Amino acid sequence: MQNVLWMMLELAANLIESFFCIDFIVKAFDGKFRFLKAKSVYLIGILSFAASITILNRITEYEGFLGITYVCVLFIFSLIFLRGKVLKKLFISLLILLCLISAAAVSGNILSAAFGSDQSLLYKEGTVERFIYMVVGIALIVYVLAIVLRFIKGRKESLSAKEWTLILSVLGISFLIFNVVHLIILSGENSRNVRNLLMLVELGIIFINILCLYMTSRLNNARRREEQLILEQKHSEYSRQYAQTVKEQYEQTRRLRHDMKQYSAAMLALIRSGKTEAAEKLAEEQTDVLSKIETVINVDNDFLNAILNSKLSFARSKDIDVLCSIENDLSGIENTDLCNLMGNLLDNAVSAAEKCEPDSRLIEVNISSANSKLIIIIKNSICNSVLEENPKLKSTKQDTSHHGFGVKTIRSVAEKYNGTVDFFEEGLMFICRVELQREETIEK
Repeated sequence: MQNVLWMMLELAANLIESFFCIDFIVKAFDGKFRFLKAKSVYLIGILSFAASITILNRITEYEGFLGITYVCVLFIFSLIFLRGKVLKKLFISLLILLCLISAAAVSGNILSAAFGSDQSLLYKEGTVERFIYMVVGIALIVYVLAIVLRFIKGRKESLSAKEWTLILSVLGISFLIFNVVHLIILSGENSRNVRNLLMLVELGIIFINILCLYMTSRLNNARRREEQLILEQKHSEYSRQYAQTVKEQYEQTRRLRHDMKQYSAAMLALIRSGKTEAAEKLAEEQTDVLSKIETVINVDNDFLNAILNSKLSFARSKDIDVLCSIENDLSGIENTDLCNLMGNLLDNAVSAAEKCEPDSRLIEVNISSANSKLIIIIKNSICNSVLEENPKLKSTKQDTSHHGFGVKTIRSVAEKYNGTVDFFEEGLMFICRVELQREETIEK
């Protein structure tokens, strides 16, 4: 009867521990499930993780290097059921394992010192020490996971491959060293002073991991702030550039109105005096002048007119054919955001199309609405597949510190309006499709 009660107690402890571990990994990815509902995902995760804990407890008193099984179970679970980056899933799985073994080791060291007994008693069923160890261990795990979750939940990680490699390497090496040290402690073949020293080593390993995570996070935040400042600087430059273009076009319109008055007066005088040939010549000259003042596109938005005309006129000066289909209702999107978005899209399109042969240079601009969404599609000709050569669309310019923000700006504007950005190719045409949710519908 006592054995059955202990089995039920052990199973309950494993289920509780599994629940908090699965809850941690789900919340770390903001509860974004790939399929199935939350209850089903939680149930599958808890049962599978509890089963792995129960099996390992039957095989060995201390999991040691077999604890990598937990990483595999959590990693596979997150791959199947949760949305997110693969490297982050591996990181979270390793982090949970490190939290588990750290909590178990710290609670074991404290209780062993308090009871003045060998730690092996903590792993034997039917003892008071084992029961206290289970309660303290679970409480410590819950506390540690809650603190770590506060630190990582809701953070939009943009770690580079080097930063992920550093973090995962430190976690992996720490796991190996920690297990070796703890197995030496459990062997019971060392003096009390040596065991105390090894316990300090374990605490040192935990501290190093905390420090590494903290420093990496600080460096990452600093890099993100620097990128944000550069993006804001680029936005300001676009705004100043387009405001200047609007001003120049306004001045050009004023001059044109003044010239038209003089032209009309001269034409009227020539016609009244019967000098029709001179009047025809003046009309031809004025027609040539007007043809040079070309408006590529005109929508009910002066600010956007400026960017479209300047960018597409520049494209035509590079012998790039331009096709436009733009509706006039562009409401629900701030002018600055719309101009930053279109400016970057057209800059990228012109830069790519310019590299093609003159007879195959083409840019297509299509802006339309679908329900509450504004859909922007920019197509441009390319010489070779861009996505095969540069799938991440990184800047190919030498000064990468001040370039390569075009795609980031496009994505940031789309994110602001709860939209999406898709890059794909059809033959030798590169296509960017952006969907933006109009602000009126977001507020509702």
